[in-house]
Amino acid sequence: MAKCTHCSAPLPRNSIICEYCAVRNDIELQAKNIGATLPKSKRTCPDCLIYLDSIDIGKNNRFIIEKCSRCYGLFFDHHEMERLLEENEIKSYWVDHQKLHSLLQFPLHKDRVIYRRCPECNKIMHRKNYLKRSGVITDLCADHGLWLDAGELKQIQDWIKLGGKRNALKDKLDEKHIKNRAKERKRADLNRTRDKDNESSEAVGLDDLFETISTIFRHGLRF
Repeated sequence: MAKCTHCSAPLPRNSIICEYCAVRNDIELQAKNIGATLPKSKRTCPDCLIYLDSIDIGKNNRFIIEKCSRCYGLFFDHHEMERLLEENEIKSYWVDHQKLHSLLQFPLHKDRVIYRRCPECNKIMHRKNYLKRSGVITDLCADHGLWLDAGELKQIQDWIKLGGKRNALKDKLDEKHIKNRAKERKRADLNRTRDKDNESSEAVGLDDLFETISTIFRHGLRF
C-alpha cells in the first residue's frame, strides 16, 4: 500500500490525497530511478495552466516525459507510455478475474467528465478508455500525445498486472475473428446470389432460343 510522503500514513485506495494531512502525493514516480530535471517544457498543464516539468526517466537511454509539478499529471508523446510499460516489464501470464473485477469497480475520477485541451496545440482532446477495458479514461490528442491524471498510470499498471491487458487483447482478437467470419459469410452469400442470377439468365436464354427455333420450324412447315 502506498504511503503519504509527508506523514507516512497509508493512502486511501485510488486516491493520491492523504486523509490525515491532505497532502497530494506523487505515487507514480516514487519507485522509479528519476534522472536529472531538465528545463521547463513549453507545454502547459491543461488543468493548472503552468509549464510542465521535463523529466528524464530513462534507465540506459534518455527517455523524457512531462509532468505537472502541482497536480502531478503526466503527458506522453505517442507510444511513450507503451514504451514505459514495456521497459518496466509489466506483464501478466494469467487473468485474476476476481481482483480485476474489484479494481474496475473503483475507477479514478468516476463521476468527473472533463474535456481538456492539449498541452501542445490547445485543441480539445478526446476522452478514451485505455484499451477499451481498463476503466482509465485518458485524454488523447491525435497529433501530439496522451494526458494522464495523477494516479492513472498506477491504475493502468495494476490493471495490466492482474491480466486486464491480456484479456483485452484476447477479446480484440476474438472480435476481429468474428468480423472476418461475418465478412466471409456475406461474401459467400453474394457469390451464391450471383450464381443463381447467372443460372436464371442462362435458363431464360435457352428458353428464348427454343422458342425461336420452334417458331422457325412452324413457319417452315407452312411453306
